[in-house]
Amino acid sequence: QASARARPSTLTRTSAVMAAPSGDVVGPHQLQRGGGEWAPALPAVAENCRQFEDCELSSPAGLEYSGGAGGCSSCSGTGVPQSLAGVTYRGVDRDVQKVTYCTDVEGHWHYFCNFVDLSNGLSFAESGDHRECRSAPKLVLEDDWHFVFGGDACDKGPGTIRFLQCVIALKKKHPDRVHLLLGNRDVNKMRWTSELDDDEIGRLSPESPGAYWVQPKSRVRPWDYCRMEAARAEDVSEDMVPDELIRQHNTASSSARYHLKYDMGSDGEFEFRRQEIAHMSMRKAERVSDAEVVESYRDDVRAGGIMRDYLRYSELACLLGDTLFVHGQIIGNQFDCCPGDNWCIKKVPDEAVDGRRGYRTVERLEEWVGELNEWAASEVADWEAHPTWRIPPTDATLEGWSARGGAGLIAYGTPATPVPSVVYCRWLEDNCMPKAFPPELSAYLSENGVRRVIVGHTPHGSCPTVIPSGDVYVIMADTSYSRCGANAAYRGDNRGDAVSDVAVQGRCCTVKGRTDAQPEPQVIDYKVPPGGGGDLHIGAMQPASASDEHRFFVKAHLPSLEGTDNRYLLCNVDGFTNTYQEVDETWVVEEFSSAANVPHNRTRTTSLTSCGEEFGHSFRGYDGEVVQHIFRRLDRDGNGWVSRQELMAACTEDYVRQALAWTYPKSSLQEAKQPSRTRSSPLRVLAFP
Repeated sequence: QASARARPSTLTRTSAVMAAPSGDVVGPHQLQRGGGEWAPALPAVAENCRQFEDCELSSPAGLEYSGGAGGCSSCSGTGVPQSLAGVTYRGVDRDVQKVTYCTDVEGHWHYFCNFVDLSNGLSFAESGDHRECRSAPKLVLEDDWHFVFGGDACDKGPGTIRFLQCVIALKKKHPDRVHLLLGNRDVNKMRWTSELDDDEIGRLSPESPGAYWVQPKSRVRPWDYCRMEAARAEDVSEDMVPDELIRQHNTASSSARYHLKYDMGSDGEFEFRRQEIAHMSMRKAERVSDAEVVESYRDDVRAGGIMRDYLRYSELACLLGDTLFVHGQIIGNQFDCCPGDNWCIKKVPDEAVDGRRGYRTVERLEEWVGELNEWAASEVADWEAHPTWRIPPTDATLEGWSARGGAGLIAYGTPATPVPSVVYCRWLEDNCMPKAFPPELSAYLSENGVRRVIVGHTPHGSCPTVIPSGDVYVIMADTSYSRCGANAAYRGDNRGDAVSDVAVQGRCCTVKGRTDAQPEPQVIDYKVPPGGGGDLHIGAMQPASASDEHRFFVKAHLPSLEGTDNRYLLCNVDGFTNTYQEVDETWVVEEFSSAANVPHNRTRTTSLTSCGEEFGHSFRGYDGEVVQHIFRRLDRDGNGWVSRQELMAACTEDYVRQALAWTYPKSSLQEAKQPSRTRSSPLRVLAFP
């Protein structure tokens, strides 16, 4: 087997490596046709495919089978694919012409409804407003259209169940035209089968380790978390809590809350799930017990569960026409320490090379997409076969956390991935400004017929960011931090009403939607180069001679509306602050390419945001690196302390006032500035949760 573990599937794969007529080496998953053409090198699989009740979606190679006597709903009994023409690798279809795309819904049901309203390819079967629906409505995929969801279905809002039910139903109806990508928030739910297992919960001890992918300074042991919970519940100091009381607070619900907060980056998700269960069952949230919430998570990953189905039907990469889709990126800032270059593309994890840290290089793009997706499918199958710990972890190391099914894919979706990962990575400048691909990567993509790369994962402002990279254009489409502290659809909503549809139609790629700018949203509508009448100003960056503090890039085109002319939205990113300004089209055409500073006008705004990657957003969305960044900006003399004078001086900046207002929603500014001096915890200075 190509995989270290045998994988039950509708295909019985051979380990033979064949020589193509051209002399190229061909893997067992590829197609080989007679007479110099390619035909499937696949044995009959009727007996194998009967192992699955729904095997039309269980093929590790992504091949679809026709129905017939003696087989199941998707197989004729001989294993012959429905169509040999154009079917080569899982996740690849170079003939696709129409794609509608959204990403990082993260439980925000209102956002997904807004997206469906925008999309030309997707609609609800029944007209009307579905934002407050109590069950998942039926989706309709228009003829010839494909739908790509870029991953991260869950965690940050009370809409995960309905969203997953919607897209899974659509995937089952259109398995060839619905493409679900694996995000880090999706992959880490594989852990529920072991970490919410009663035996695992009962094994808790003071030695039980925290997750290895969390930085040591932020790592909390589950035993210590139960101690904190017990102290809070009993209203005593932590050093007064006996071991027996800690064990009493070691429950399935405390385990779920611990993992969501400390190693899944989803603090607050437990309450979001409670809210959605209550809404769907027409109850008040307080009537939904902790046990019911836990059982909902367990149901998600049981056979037939919505998250289990999502994991089984998803892929890591998708190549449709001339567009490559992945969740995170195909090159990563954090992979400089990995062997070789920092590219994720061309690399497929392979334990046979160097254990858990090994990978093999696959040069051809289509073959890489196929093999990467097959590896992911084999990991999911291994997880299904071995859902609990074979050996529970005793230390915070990769090796210590590897003795369970699917451990390779789980690790691949964490910040400490041992192999360059398309799931958990980003490619930005140090200050989070856009960063073009290296020329070598752009050339590789062009040679393989890729004109654009579309990604999610990394929030980057109020609408998608376009990054020109030679002949290739990158679209970063995650807008989950469009308006931090919006609290529009629900408390904890950091997106507000912002929404965008990225659509590919032949050579043309369009972005349309709206920001959630205040007091009035901005309508965005433009075409992305190359080809198809793309607007060459989109993504343009001011010359490097402009100071970083005042260097802007073109974020979006704002079409003329009643009383306004065509304008462009400019953006400057500085860590966790975004500065926006509208300028007229003439100024962009005549002045933008110079190093001159952008003239300040009344449309300029600065907002607090997140560019992702900090591990552990809190319920309000400001944890970890966000707080550290703000602290460094407040600590003007760099002595590690924030004095009252420094805090008062910093309040002249909009984003500091925003942070204080969101942290102290019922306090005056003077009350919020009560002195607090500590070296050990800069969070206390700002009183961030």
